[in-house]
Amino acid sequence: MSQIVSATNPNTGGDASAQDDQASRLRQLVSRFEREDCVGETKNSNQSKMVPPQRRIPVIAIASGKGGVGKTTTSVNLSIALARQNRRACLLDADLGLANADVLCGLMPKARLESAIDSDETPSLEDLAIDAPGGFRLIPGSVGIGRVGELDQHERATLLHRLEDLQAGNDVVLIDTSAGLGDSVTTFVQAADLGLIVVTPEPTSVADAYALIKVLIMGTDRPDSVRSNHTPPKLALIVNQASNEKEANQVYNRMAGVCDRFLGYQIPMLGYIRSDKRVVKAVKARSPYMIETPKSPAGKDMTKLAAALTEWAGIEGRAMAAASKQRFFARR
Repeated sequence: MSQIVSATNPNTGGDASAQDDQASRLRQLVSRFEREDCVGETKNSNQSKMVPPQRRIPVIAIASGKGGVGKTTTSVNLSIALARQNRRACLLDADLGLANADVLCGLMPKARLESAIDSDETPSLEDLAIDAPGGFRLIPGSVGIGRVGELDQHERATLLHRLEDLQAGNDVVLIDTSAGLGDSVTTFVQAADLGLIVVTPEPTSVADAYALIKVLIMGTDRPDSVRSNHTPPKLALIVNQASNEKEANQVYNRMAGVCDRFLGYQIPMLGYIRSDKRVVKAVKARSPYMIETPKSPAGKDMTKLAAALTEWAGIEGRAMAAASKQRFFARR
């Protein structure tokens, strides 16, 4: 069983040498995963590298088997943490029909995702992106529109194809999917370079997360003819609302054990977020906790999670550097 990043070690604190050691261990793990090609893959499978050649930046889908586990909160704050690390992140709120990432950011967007589906002129996803607090960009999802929540296969494929609109001006695209096992969830995760599965220590969350992973790996919701050609996506776990490192690792070990035993799938853990009352307070204030209290336990965990994702997925800061250069010359 593989684990990318262990949770925060309380004995290291803010010691620079300890952080350097952690970064060194992370680089060694990444190197080993690249050599063995064993990150999130089925035994004896032959999968492609993390970022397909046709994409210039990684696309990462964030999903959960169960609602209410903090998936959208994780997506928003991960986007901010990436921005703080000089990565230009764009978050697509693809919780079709029930989107609320804009609510967590205290925004009131004028145009939403349905504009890219229903409009005759069809604006690009880049046109729909708005600046969000914390330095990332948000494509607001649809709210209360049943038809958008029930896109057919062609419409979902069209929406996925339009992710190309976001390639030039960003370093990474995050997709906040719906909760559950629906076609919209599996389609987005399958199309992404990496799927992050958010799970909490609650037994119902663990069970539903395993059900989602099983569907994604085995293709059990597809016809036999399609399932025979099914290629499992690369997945990793994020344990949210853990009491401490020990509980996070217990949840991971439980999930990794059943995935390995029953699916033949070795799933790593990207990181974990400790339970923190300041997270709940930030949600009520409609302001992300990475803005309100970035030095809180949850904020520190999210910072480390973003660093791990940047290292593992190879998220380069090209777009952020280009934007800074443009602003510099504009001032002269």
